[in-house]
Amino acid sequence: MAVEHFEGTAIINGVPIWHKVLGSGPALVVQSPGWGIGSRLYQETLSDLAAHFTLVFYDTRGSGHSDSADLDYAQVTVGNLVEDLEALRRHLALDRFALAGHSHGGYIALNYALKYPARLTALVLAGAQVGVEEPGEDLKRTLPRLAQRPEYREAVAAFTAPRALRDHRDFSAFLKKIGPLYFRHPAGPAFRRFIENIEHAHISLNSFLATASTDKRFTVRERLSAISTPTLCMVGEHDFICSPVQAQIIADAIPGAELRVFSESGHFCWMEEPEQFREVLVAFFHRRT
Repeated sequence: MAVEHFEGTAIINGVPIWHKVLGSGPALVVQSPGWGIGSRLYQETLSDLAAHFTLVFYDTRGSGHSDSADLDYAQVTVGNLVEDLEALRRHLALDRFALAGHSHGGYIALNYALKYPARLTALVLAGAQVGVEEPGEDLKRTLPRLAQRPEYREAVAAFTAPRALRDHRDFSAFLKKIGPLYFRHPAGPAFRRFIENIEHAHISLNSFLATASTDKRFTVRERLSAISTPTLCMVGEHDFICSPVQAQIIADAIPGAELRVFSESGHFCWMEEPEQFREVLVAFFHRRT
């Protein structure tokens, strides 16, 4: 479906939602996490896919340009974020679209796929979170091993230390300290780009606290078999928090789902192995949609 290229803010379910549309081809909505990081990093690292798709990026309520001083952060829940996405779809007059979600964005995407299956042509998950207990199970396996490696030692210490985060500045500083854990190559260009984004983005601590306290209400693991949308699961082999174990759970449960593991990636597989990621993604759409 052809969509006009633009960016702007619309009132969606009573809150401002900033969004950007670019490219040509079938519609692909990029679902960023709902915990406050916004869509800036995804815009900067995935916009080249506009050669293949009409891309829709948006800041979830309470993040990026969709944050506001009078926002009720108690309403920043996965359930409301799913309804925001559905309302944005209607606002953009998209009949059906493909949905791509990363990390907590994958958690939102899975919830959307379960509630609005008729609206999806495809589901793409990258390092997706399947629940609230599974990341903790990953950390029990991965953190002790990473703590033995010099390049990760300080990041592990920061991740496991008591946290006294007062505002978004503290939160951004914390994310920079733990950033190496998310990358296979913590001195590489993908990591440097991540840090640059953290330094320039407004990341909402309030949204992080809100989703952390309510995510358990939206677990999907026991319902995954009900998803009928063609699904591609991608994951970095070295993802420490949304590991191949979680990706395998998703791929095994969703009928017909495909799984691709990127051997030189951590949590951000499209940043550490961009050519391979693009090749796998485009090939999937050629086969399945």
